[in-house]
Amino acid sequence: MNSLPCPFCLPARKDIVFENTLWYARWDSFPATKGHLLVIPFRHCTGYFDTTAEEQASLAEMLFSCRKILDAEFSPAGYNIVINIGVVADQRVMHCHVHVIPRYSDPANNPPGGIQGIIFGEAEREAPKQ
Repeated sequence: MNSLPCPFCLPARKDIVFENTLWYARWDSFPATKGHLLVIPFRHCTGYFDTTAEEQASLAEMLFSCRKILDAEFSPAGYNIVINIGVVADQRVMHCHVHVIPRYSDPANNPPGGIQGIIFGEAEREAPKQ
């Protein structure tokens, strides 16, 4: 059993970029791109499928609010919204969190390969054989 405290429980007020009653947003400590936010429920739960119906409903409000913040601050050209659930899906902190990753037209600020390029560090993955 892991005895380390959860890094997403009890966030410092200074780290919260935006919040509603059930979720908060903070900058990712290891951003994939400039402006990468994490949206995290205040209540500790392991993954998205462990969230309540109320938490699921209020997540949409958070995502739209984060988009407004990121649009104003960084003017990205697009977004990836990513939820990793479980170790095999590359979830590294076992407290539910949603990645809001701004994407940019400038190749210097936009890893190639879509979300696979960000997560796996690969420019292109071979398409599955049909």
